[in-house]
Amino acid sequence: MAPPNTPARYRARCPTCPWTGREFSRYTTAEDAARDHAKRHYHDTHVIDHYGLRIAGSTIRPADADSS
Repeated sequence: MAPPNTPARYRARCPTCPWTGREFSRYTTAEDAARDHAKRHYHDTHVIDHYGLRIAGSTIRPADADSS
């Protein structure tokens, strides 16, 4: 029996506080949510996949969020 073909899911996560964003099917949408949290709370954030693993290169720092 083949495993179900589930689409990848992404969510923004903050390692500083207990905040984790909702799931998105697009990476860019989760990245926007991470950028908003970094800008609003001045925390480093990143994007995780549906396994809960951080996506390499997805770290957003508050200074990066302000420049967008």
